[in-house]
Amino acid sequence: MKNNKFYNAAKRTIFTMVAGLMIFTGMALADDIKLDMEGTTATVPKGNTITRKIYGIPNYGGTLKLRFKWHAVNLIPNTFNPLKVIVKHGATTISSKSACYSTHSNRTPKCDAVLNVSQLEAAKSGNWTIVVTNNSNDEVVGFNIEKSGDINPLVPNFRSVYTPNCPDTVNLDLEGAGTTTITKGAVVTRKIFGIGNTAGTLRLKAKWHALGLVPNTFNGLKIELLKPNGTVAKTGTYFSFHSNKSPKFDLAFNISQADAQMPGNWSLRITNNSNFEVIGFNIMRESTELNPLVPAFFSTFKANCPN
Repeated sequence: MKNNKFYNAAKRTIFTMVAGLMIFTGMALADDIKLDMEGTTATVPKGNTITRKIYGIPNYGGTLKLRFKWHAVNLIPNTFNPLKVIVKHGATTISSKSACYSTHSNRTPKCDAVLNVSQLEAAKSGNWTIVVTNNSNDEVVGFNIEKSGDINPLVPNFRSVYTPNCPDTVNLDLEGAGTTTITKGAVVTRKIFGIGNTAGTLRLKAKWHALGLVPNTFNGLKIELLKPNGTVAKTGTYFSFHSNKSPKFDLAFNISQADAQMPGNWSLRITNNSNFEVIGFNIMRESTELNPLVPAFFSTFKANCPN
């Protein structure tokens, strides 16, 4: 009985570990975008060059992982012949390999390629394409960037994929060494640091205190979110994030790719039309904040990443 209990406990532990590993593996691959080639498979006659588009690569920097397979039309089974394979983005050559072999062949070098794509390159216009030249002695059939329906048992199951560089959420800083003081009737503008140059979601919160005789006096401020070119993206009169009044300054704004490409910084323009001077203005709770009513918080930017 004890042995059975031990066996069952061990079996449950192994199952949990395997399940966890499967989940972890799935998570690791979740960001991979599966790519498709124009058409189904391609035939490349001897002495010919063909061009095929690659579908699925986003305009976001990342890693392009390409694998290629094909078969030679030859009386001898499993004859492996070389091809010249060029990867292009628009008119730009990203990779070029001459006399390379199918991913399933017993010859080297393979045409497989792992290519780093910068954000600058990814954002450029133009199709991603593969240019294939057959200078071998045989016609090529079944050319593809995945196994797909290939019945040849020597071809492993594979797909070409793109893994985007998807940055984590970034905490933002406001211009100035610490907090900002805004006197009664004053207008101040402060840059926001940390927003990336790609489309994404901006989440802004702010806290401040009024220098009133009554403790925890909450006064509204006019706050404008300014794009790098100075135009107003969003405006309103808000109360501190920790106040008991609304609307609080807690807003989300979607930054488009066009806005993200503007040179310069996003900023906040704050107008104090209240009856009191404002101190301690910030878009996060800094370590020197002593008011216990102010919860810990950050303002953030999260880049849009392809699914």
